[in-house]
Amino acid sequence: MVAGLSACNFLDKDPDDRATITSFDQVKKLMGSAYSTADFAFVCEFSSDNIVDNNSEDGTFTRYNLSVNKGEVENEVFAWQPAVSAGSNDGDSPVSIWSRAYKAIAVANHALEIMDNLEAEGSKEDFTEVRAEAYLCRAYNHFVLANVFCMAYRDSALSTQDVGVPYMETPEKVVYSNADRGTLTELYEKIEADLQKGLAGVSDNYSQPKYHFNKQAAYAFAARFYLYKRDYDNVIKYATMALGSNPMSCMRTEYWSKSYSTQDALLYAYSNTTSPSNFLLTTTYSTFYRSLNGRYACNRQASRASIYGQGPTWQNFTFHPCYQKVQGLYLRGSQDYGLFYVHTGEYFEYTDKVAGIGYVHNVNPTFTGEETLLCRAEAYIMKKEYDKAFADLQVWDESRKVGTTEKLATLTESLIESFYASNPIVSGVVVPRSTQLHCSDICPDWVIDNKQFLWLNCVLHFRRIETIHEGLRWFDIKRYGIEVRHKQGLNPEMILTWNDPRRAIQIPSTVIEAGMAPNPTAIPETVEDAVVFTGSCKEGE
Repeated sequence: MVAGLSACNFLDKDPDDRATITSFDQVKKLMGSAYSTADFAFVCEFSSDNIVDNNSEDGTFTRYNLSVNKGEVENEVFAWQPAVSAGSNDGDSPVSIWSRAYKAIAVANHALEIMDNLEAEGSKEDFTEVRAEAYLCRAYNHFVLANVFCMAYRDSALSTQDVGVPYMETPEKVVYSNADRGTLTELYEKIEADLQKGLAGVSDNYSQPKYHFNKQAAYAFAARFYLYKRDYDNVIKYATMALGSNPMSCMRTEYWSKSYSTQDALLYAYSNTTSPSNFLLTTTYSTFYRSLNGRYACNRQASRASIYGQGPTWQNFTFHPCYQKVQGLYLRGSQDYGLFYVHTGEYFEYTDKVAGIGYVHNVNPTFTGEETLLCRAEAYIMKKEYDKAFADLQVWDESRKVGTTEKLATLTESLIESFYASNPIVSGVVVPRSTQLHCSDICPDWVIDNKQFLWLNCVLHFRRIETIHEGLRWFDIKRYGIEVRHKQGLNPEMILTWNDPRRAIQIPSTVIEAGMAPNPTAIPETVEDAVVFTGSCKEGE
């Protein structure tokens, strides 16, 4: 019919459904979508030593018959297997981490292209700040992809032997195109190039700066990037720029000084934009919080080595008294099932309150003063500048003592070394205060002495506590080749050695099916409602 070729002809329409962007304000608004809404915490925490299987035998012939909350994918991830059971709409799945990161990267690339076009058309707007944010977002999303789906960075020579992920620098026109993955060295070089371009123009000029790469957040990102790259001078440089001359002012001291009557109040206080500790907050669609209420949990040795264990200045307590002050430990019906820290809680967005349906959000403290401080402390340790490392570790330690009436020891250098020199037995199970670090195995010229070993175990312990349930422990495990042991059900114990290729989470099957080379694989040898904890944290009570 001739009329079918009139003004309604589809050829008259722009085949690209994206809105046409023609102004500075529109480009700036677009950048709000350059932050991924996927959450890597579930995959990384379940892969790490922060989670145990409650259905495995605990050493005293005790086990529980608990069901999984997210289905078979929990069993797969805990066993370091490809997460083939994960749904595409699951914001915690590897496919979501991959696709939403590249979607955010595509937004950044689209913004950069638009700015180039507007300038070519004679626009007089100054795009420096927006362009800087686009570079930082592109760098950070690739950085997440690198640390989830690749092996740990070794050095510029050795990492040429490890596969990277595609670095997208132009708007992608084809979904899952067969892009070259390149090497990990090339990937880190491109991340660094974008990072430096972003740092050159970064600004605090946002209506909600904590939800964008403001200056503190950008410097904190640089500190973490250079820590993973083992460029310690730059770690110190950028961490200092983020923290300023008074690091204590960037700690969460006010939070630890108060009591909160409800879980929601505790959660809101932790992820509040007014907290000086929160440099960058990102929102994700995640139900990871619910995965900590069932078969898998931070329990037994995992809890005793992190949030429910002793530390150098709180050796007379089963957990740090700061948690008792804020009532921050929540249990699943009984302490036996494990516990979780409330900053992983949910913000629920109702789309229909009557039907009770909507979206589950997490507000993640992506970069914080505490984690940045511990990045710098680690760098100082690697440079053997122990007085400066001690000063940073002391700031972290003192910041958590605010508000507690318990008498805690004062952190000293000798206390650090004596505490991490022993591995005590608690309830018949060894609690590893000192964990073997495979530095020279990862890179032959990365040699540490005994003092560095003890101090590194201290900073890694503090980092493990600080970042619990955020996924960063998995990245630390990869960086140092820390061995992880998982017992699943009644199966034999599984061991993830320092060089096991499964430390690189397998890329999504949809991407592999489209023609992209998968990660190298190895076959394993074997394969209630929350309630507030109100008890005492003193040893023996």
